Order: sequence, then structure tokens, then C-alpha cells
Amino acid sequence: MKLDKNLPTPLYHQVKDYLEEKIVMGEWEPGYQLPAERELAEQFNVSNITVKRAIHDLVNKGILFRQRGKGTFVSKKEDKDIYQLVTLRNEVEDQTPHPHKTLSFGEEEAGSIISKALNIDATDKVYRIHRLKIEKEETVGIEYTYIPSSIIPSLTQETIDDDLIYNMFTNKYGVQLEKAKIFFSTIVASESEAKLLNIPVGEQLIVLERYTYSESQLTVEYSKFVIRQDKSRYFIEVRL
Repeated sequence: MKLDKNLPTPLYHQVKDYLEEKIVMGEWEPGYQLPAERELAEQFNVSNITVKRAIHDLVNKGILFRQRGKGTFVSKKEDKDIYQLVTLRNEVEDQTPHPHKTLSFGEEEAGSIISKALNIDATDKVYRIHRLKIEKEETVGIEYTYIPSSIIPSLTQETIDDDLIYNMFTNKYGVQLEKAKIFFSTIVASESEAKLLNIPVGEQLIVLERYTYSESQLTVEYSKFVIRQDKSRYFIEVRL
């Protein structure tokens, strides 16, 4: 491939786009070993530093990985049902834990933004839960959850540790839930998000906002999930 040196796009970015396209289009499958950086530099007619920077960016995105003494390979992304990521309930009634790390828990006034999400007054009290979702001992998402104090007057941090919100509502407090509405968007990782998720600043993240309603049509929960997408491909399966 010949790069266009007249374009304003940096050469390393053109190299990165070319390599990423090979992977996305399926020409280079998971486990494929890339040519040596020196060989790629000769193919592109650029310096080794340019190729090294392009590969470094793709490694940071989780698309490639390096093995010392062996080379650079295409990563394998695990396919995951996004419903399972944000569901409130267990599909199987068991005692399986749902690992989370609680960063903060407290009660505070809702404020203008959260009160609108929960359809309550700004001065009404809510529980604010900030925690990390853990899978295979790795942080995969950041979770911000808000619950009106009037729904569950005696909520404690111990109640929600390593458990799903659905289990807490139904099994522990008898709140009957009817539905949840989920909105999708994306952002790029801020410095704080990058630190929590152990990813580079500017990495693209998936954002899910969930509104949960009781049978009496009360908004009993608002959650915002910030999810890394560098190691997984998320899908929605529709049964016809």
C-alpha cells in the first residue's frame, strides 16, 4: 500500500487505518500474526517509528496484542449479549455472585438532573451508588445508580454489594418491577474514566442509560453505565 503524503492525515494514522481495516473486514482473523514492524515499514515506505506508533495505538485499543519474543497478533474479542450486561435480573435462580466494587455510597438531594430522570423534586433524597462492574477480575464498566429514598427508606451499601438491582428490589424489598427503558450512546474516555477502566484517554466507550419502572409506573431507578468495548463485541439478539 502507498500512503498519500499530501493528505493532512498523519502517516501513522493512515497506517493504523489500513491495519484496522484488514482486521475489521476479516482479512486478518483473531490470532493472525502481523508482519514484523521493519517489513511493514518497507511496505509502506515509512520509518519504523511511524509503524511502531500505529501498532501501539491499536494495541491500546485492544485490537492487537504483543507477545515478547514472538511478535504482534490480532486480538480475539468475546461476543457478549448487551442485554446480559445491563439486565436487572438473573435468568437462572441461583446464588451466583455478580462482582462489583463499590466506590461510593450515600444519600443526597437529587438535584436538577437526577430529579428529572427520576421524576421527583430536586430536593428529594436519593441514594447515589457509584461502583465498578468486574468480569474475570477485570473492570469492564463504571456504574452510576440513583434510587429515590422514598422507595427504599433503609438501603445500605451491604445490601447492594455484589448483587443486581433487580434482586435487591424484588427479593429484599418486595418492589414489583414492570419494565426498563435503555438508551444507547458513546463517549470518549476522560482522564478519570481511563484510570478506572485502565485504558488510554480518548478511547471510545459505550454509554447505556437505564430507567426502571415499577408496576405502579413509578421511576424507581436511573442508572448510567460507561462500558469499555476494546475486548468485546456487543450484540442484541432478536427472536423472530
